[in-house]
Amino acid sequence: MVAGHLQQKKGYWYMVLNLHDQAGRRKTKWIATHLPVPGNQKRAEELLFQTRHQYADSKGESGLPFADYMLQWLGTMKAKVSPTTYTSYRNLVENSICPYFWERRITLAGLRASDVQRYYDDLLASGVSGNTILHHHANIHKALKDAVRLDLVDRNVADIVERPKKVPYIPRYYSLEEANELLDKLRGHWLWLPVMLCLFYGLRRSEVLGIQWRSIDFSVGTIQIQHTRVYQEVDDRKVSVGRDTMKQKASCRTLPMPEEIAAILQEERRNRYGEETPPPENYLCLNPEGEPIASNYLSQSFKQFLRDHGLREIRLHDLRHTCASLLIQRRTPLIEVQQWLGHSTLSTTADLYAHLEYETKLASAQTLKKI
Repeated sequence: MVAGHLQQKKGYWYMVLNLHDQAGRRKTKWIATHLPVPGNQKRAEELLFQTRHQYADSKGESGLPFADYMLQWLGTMKAKVSPTTYTSYRNLVENSICPYFWERRITLAGLRASDVQRYYDDLLASGVSGNTILHHHANIHKALKDAVRLDLVDRNVADIVERPKKVPYIPRYYSLEEANELLDKLRGHWLWLPVMLCLFYGLRRSEVLGIQWRSIDFSVGTIQIQHTRVYQEVDDRKVSVGRDTMKQKASCRTLPMPEEIAAILQEERRNRYGEETPPPENYLCLNPEGEPIASNYLSQSFKQFLRDHGLREIRLHDLRHTCASLLIQRRTPLIEVQQWLGHSTLSTTADLYAHLEYETKLASAQTLKKI
């Protein structure tokens, strides 16, 4: 049957079929299901399955273009992964994988390891990093694994392709002096509050933007990291939305709030609400217009601030690495750093920051010296 997937548009489910005209050119056909999105995904999937059979390509499955199959597979992933993950899948599949294989008219049944290998080699030649190509490989490998499971192909040719080697990431970070200089120059700027929280708590961008007043308990002195704001696609538009699901279980954590942090947040509360209680769902970090901050806007504004004030350029996420480096340089055990940052495993923390444990290496050197 032909490839197809579901798409939300104006609150309704639509079926999107990938057909071909007599000349073999690809064309897209949108078909309305007339089903509202809430509560009707299963029914829409059944309609899609029936419709794909009705539009069955006369070539049969053996003639299904590999790019069309990738779109079909992408449609099945939407309900299985987080909105953020799906968006990353969609960007790779629609913007890179599909155009490449459509141009070469390679079918799913005719796909060879050499075709996939040539795709990776072409990406490398165009300047795409090996680490990024590994993301392309993960999508292709998973899609072909599902094709084998569904008896569409006999084997997964991506199993025998030579993948690029992963280049270990060495985090960048500010020194204590640079961090203090950054905070001093940010005084009075709307960026000061989110940057200060990222530095002190080592928060991810989605986490600092997701802090709500309900997350702050002044009576016991804690901040709960339990809500995030992320970009995701809604009706074919990328919008910033809040959600109560975290990246992983360990990301949901309760952190202590020292008196200095509490005083800062209490002053922020008084400036906005006076003596009234803030609405629990309101966000702590706001843009100059008093609205929740969009993820990309925060990153871009931070980068521009560094340039405008002659500060060494780092990414917003590198504030998280700066927090970790300051803790480790003061001999904080890695297990405590892991818990503070919300890493899922100790090995994640060790892999990222083992190069910073210089004091531990000095102690080892002294031990060997005595021996």
